[in-house]
Amino acid sequence: MAQLKRILLIAGRYLSENPYREVRIKRLLEAKGIAVTFAIPGQAINKSGFTAQMRHDPVFKKENTLWIEGDWDYQIALRHCQGVVLSTWRSYDSLAIQARNAGLPTINFTATSGQDHWPNNVDHCLVRSTMAIRLLEYLGRTNQTIGNVPANQMTIVGSLLHEPLDGPETLPIVDKESFCQRYGLDPSKRIVVLFPAGIAPYRIKLTKWHPDWSPTQVEEYIRKMVAEYLAICKGVADARCNLLIKLHPAAYASYWCREGEEAAFWHHQVAAKILHPNDTRTMFHHMDIGVGINTNASMDTGYFNKPFIYLSPEAVPFAPTRVDRYEMEACCGIPLGPSTRWHTQPQTSPTPWMTSWLGDFCTTQELPERLQNPQTYHLDPVQKQAYIQEFWYRNDGLTGVRIADAIVERLKSALAHAPLPVKLRRLRHALNPGHLATRLRNL
Repeated sequence: MAQLKRILLIAGRYLSENPYREVRIKRLLEAKGIAVTFAIPGQAINKSGFTAQMRHDPVFKKENTLWIEGDWDYQIALRHCQGVVLSTWRSYDSLAIQARNAGLPTINFTATSGQDHWPNNVDHCLVRSTMAIRLLEYLGRTNQTIGNVPANQMTIVGSLLHEPLDGPETLPIVDKESFCQRYGLDPSKRIVVLFPAGIAPYRIKLTKWHPDWSPTQVEEYIRKMVAEYLAICKGVADARCNLLIKLHPAAYASYWCREGEEAAFWHHQVAAKILHPNDTRTMFHHMDIGVGINTNASMDTGYFNKPFIYLSPEAVPFAPTRVDRYEMEACCGIPLGPSTRWHTQPQTSPTPWMTSWLGDFCTTQELPERLQNPQTYHLDPVQKQAYIQEFWYRNDGLTGVRIADAIVERLKSALAHAPLPVKLRRLRHALNPGHLATRLRNL
């Protein structure tokens, strides 16, 4: 029986607020006696991947991180491993195919927010939640994903996004007074966080969503969208609350815009503080409520048991979603819309972006009144638990442990019970001259 000794672990999307989340999996696997080749992808493999400068990051250097610029680097990395683990991303279908062609078992897992999980046609998916399974089944039925993994080859573990590098007990949280002092906020007032869409990325997305639009129409939409956000900022000020702006992760991804472009835009528009990505977890700990229009940020505030208010865009319509909203709503196992209305059992969600969330929904004019109402900030414990179960499975800080355990279990099983065609592909891969030369060099 083949013993599991070494695997290849490939990071997913670069997120400035938690760039080392997959390193947690590497360390947990190494603690089990598994040798791990940890790789970060360049932007030729993952457009939302890492820049070449990240190779020199102290954490990645300490972990002997491998830089994968293209397919040749990946092929070399495959020669050293017995299995491949992918932090799921949309462009990783080819990576999974190459690994399976070599007879190597493949697994992917979620380390992001939102409702995206790409099956990549791997042998086994470690998914975020029950809704993620239903959504993947729907996308598979309608051929909206390249790969397809049946539900019986999925395991629910949660998402790694919000877990610190070495576990939930290792990351000190700055106290609220110090956090407020850092951003010039009044600690006696509530902290409202605005989650705007990325302006520069939205220009790109609008041209894809509306290919018939002229550049003038795109700019007009952007102008109206910004005006909506500015009205929200005024509403927060009218409610006498602190305002903090949490930029979309795309603001820090060079694929979407120039570094600092989004922050400069918002600094020019409003006299509000822009959250530094390094303070994201602290912000979620101390914030009182989130607000936004067309964003999945309510998932993240819900993870930290904080409410979110979606605002109805009056000047601009909601942008189209990638999936049929009614099909997506059918995938949701809890009441639709804001938790303030769950008791009415609504038939649909007022926003096409989120089927269900903890919080409220209102117009911009109604926002100051909602923010001044203490009941707006109250979340029923039963509703909080139902939300976490449906969208995150757990928020206990132990998702990394569950992922590592599942990886070892599934890869050991795959190595022990591989069918004959897979064994032959594995043998062909092992007899590859480049592979043999590598093994001889390592003796």
